Amino acid sequence: MRCAFPVSSKARLGFLVVAVLRFEAGLGQAQEPPKQEQPKYTAEEYKAFQEATTETDPAKKIALIVQFLKDRPQSALRQHVIAAYQAQMNEFQSGKKWSDVISAGDSFLAAVPDDIFTIALLATAYQQTKDLKKFVVYGEKVFEKNPQGNTAYYLAKAYLDLENNPKFLYWGEKTAQFFPDNHEILIELTKKFAAAKKNAQAAKYGRQCVKALQSAKKPDGTSDKDWKAYTSNSLASCHAVVGTAAHEQGDWATAVSNLESSLKYYGHNDIAYYYLALSYWQLQKVDLAMKNFAKAYLLKGNTSKAAKQYLDNLYKSSHQNTLVGLERVIAKAQEELQ
Repeated sequence: MRCAFPVSSKARLGFLVVAVLRFEAGLGQAQEPPKQEQPKYTAEEYKAFQEATTETDPAKKIALIVQFLKDRPQSALRQHVIAAYQAQMNEFQSGKKWSDVISAGDSFLAAVPDDIFTIALLATAYQQTKDLKKFVVYGEKVFEKNPQGNTAYYLAKAYLDLENNPKFLYWGEKTAQFFPDNHEILIELTKKFAAAKKNAQAAKYGRQCVKALQSAKKPDGTSDKDWKAYTSNSLASCHAVVGTAAHEQGDWATAVSNLESSLKYYGHNDIAYYYLALSYWQLQKVDLAMKNFAKAYLLKGNTSKAAKQYLDNLYKSSHQNTLVGLERVIAKAQEELQ
């Protein structure tokens, strides 16, 4: 179950980077060149400046600005032209005219490739238009310039939706560093690392997720039913992962504790019963091992055949090499599964 709940007030921005890094010259306010200084530009240059900054049609204005910057990369009027550009981009952004932001931004980067103001707005625009493949390109550049938890979070979410597991794991771990209580990302890290059989990382984030969920508050607008379902499923998954990892490490007591906890939240996980049975067996608690092998068998999952074989062997070893009476163990297990 993929979480749809925001989990941290720090990660609830409506946009990724609406105002990220607006330390660029001009801050969106067009400026006239100083009147008193000795001119450092030609009359033709000043005329081009005026045409670009006073043009009222937004598309034409952007085109004139870009052409000015391409033709005069060292112009003394550069910062004033850029300020006019930023003012126009701010209007696009405040009006949520994302297609205009993208068109103007792409054009501007052809003249000023490393402009972080434009890169940040393009990241926002592509995020808002749900073009995740392009969003991550610009989002990563924003993070490189100004590492923030929100940016890491949105990149992790984007790569999760794009089903790019290596990139999700990278940005998910970045997010966890900034927001250690972000259970939305922690549960996905737990599942992804478990699926990759990286038990140490899976158990680490599983334990962290359990801790985060224990203190998490239900988000506004989420029903009690949905919140309970989400937390129960997440806790079941995390405890199961931690328990299975503990079993693989030979930590039988920790395995039993976590697997029992997992089954309290979701009582039909055949794999959890199977590893719980193996752990009880290692602790020489044969009756509990047989009961849990029986449950894994009855659930008819991937562990069913192996669980039945272990159950038969354990029962024979304690009942004079016969299976007489085994049906009572299975019946009891069936009753508890109801």
